[in-house]
Amino acid sequence: MSFDPSEDQALLKAAAERFVHDCVPDLDAWRAARRQPAGFAADHWRRLGESGLIGLAVSAGRGGLGGSVADLALVAEVFGRGVVPEPWLDGAVIAGGLLDAAGHAAQQAAVLERLLAGETVVALAHVERAARFDLGQVDTRATIQGDRVILDGRKTAVLAGAAAEWLIVSARDDAGIALWLVPAAATDRRVYALADGSLAAEVALHGVAVTPADRLAGGWEAFPGVVARARAVAAAEMLGAAALLFDTTLAYVKTRQQFGQPIGRFQVIQHRMTDAYMALEAMRSQVLRAALAAPADFARAAAGAFAYCADAGLAIGREAVQLHGGMGVTDELIVGHALKRLHVLALTFGDATAALDYWREAA
Repeated sequence: MSFDPSEDQALLKAAAERFVHDCVPDLDAWRAARRQPAGFAADHWRRLGESGLIGLAVSAGRGGLGGSVADLALVAEVFGRGVVPEPWLDGAVIAGGLLDAAGHAAQQAAVLERLLAGETVVALAHVERAARFDLGQVDTRATIQGDRVILDGRKTAVLAGAAAEWLIVSARDDAGIALWLVPAAATDRRVYALADGSLAAEVALHGVAVTPADRLAGGWEAFPGVVARARAVAAAEMLGAAALLFDTTLAYVKTRQQFGQPIGRFQVIQHRMTDAYMALEAMRSQVLRAALAAPADFARAAAGAFAYCADAGLAIGREAVQLHGGMGVTDELIVGHALKRLHVLALTFGDATAALDYWREAA
C-alpha cells in the first residue's frame, strides 16, 4: 500500500522533522526534557504551538489548521521516530480534539486559544480503576446543587496530568455521561512516572464545584470520534518508533563483530530482521488504511490499525533489545526508551485486545 504526500503534507512532515532535529537531536536532549517538572520542556511545547503542529488537530474554524487523519499520521510517525517527549497526542490530538468538537465559544476563548499557542496544557481525565478498558464505565458523579454542579470521583492514568492547567473530566449524572472543563488546581493530583518517563497523574475530585457553563456541550457524543482518531494517530506514532528500532538494529547487526564477522551475516539474524521488516511494512499498511479510510469505515479501520501496530511494534521492540544484547536494556541507548514509549502508546484508550474487540464487533 503506497501513499504519495501532497506538497502541503510534505511541508508538515518537514516542520515535524525540524522540531525533532532542533529540540530532541540526541539522547542527552531527550533526558534533559524528561527531567523537567512537567516531564517535557515547556519552551518546546510553545514551539509546537507556534509552528501550528498543535493546531493541526483542531479545525480551521476554531483557529487550527484542520488537518486530516493522514496529516496527523505523518507528523505522528516523525514524532514516534524521534521519541518526542512533548504530549502532542494527549494534549493536542485528544484534548484539543475534544475542545474543538464540543467546546463552546467561551471555553475556546479561555482555553483552546491558549492551547493552540502552546501556552497551556489540557488533559483528558477519563480512565477509572474499576473500568479496565471499558470506556463507557464512568463512576465519577456530577450532582446538581442549585446553580452549581458538584463532581466527585477519582481518575487514574491522566496522561500529561502533571503539567495540565485544565482537565476534561468525564462524569455521570441522571441523564448519562458528560464532559466538564475543570481547573486542575481545583483537584487533588498525585503525579507519577510512566514506563517511558512521561508524567501522569491520579486525580481525585472531592466536591469540586463547576457550573453548567463548564460542560462541553455534546462532549460525550463527540468522544467516540476522538477515540478513533487517537487510535489511528497512536498507531502512526508506534510505526515511527518501530521504524527507529528497526533501523537502529539493522545498523547494529551490520557492525557488531562476533566470530570474526558482523553478526548480520548469520542466517538466523537475517531471518529475524526480515521478519521484523515484514511486520514494519504491515504496520505501515495498516496506518495508511486507517488514514485513508472512508468516514463510515474509519473507526473500525483505526481500531484494527491500533491493534496490529501495538502487537507488531512491541514485537519489533523486543527483537531490537535482544539483538543488541546486554546494551539493549541500558538507558545509554535509545532502543530501550523507544520500546518503553511503545508500551505506553499500546495502552491508548485500552490495549490491543480491547481495540480488536471493537474491530470485531463493528464488522
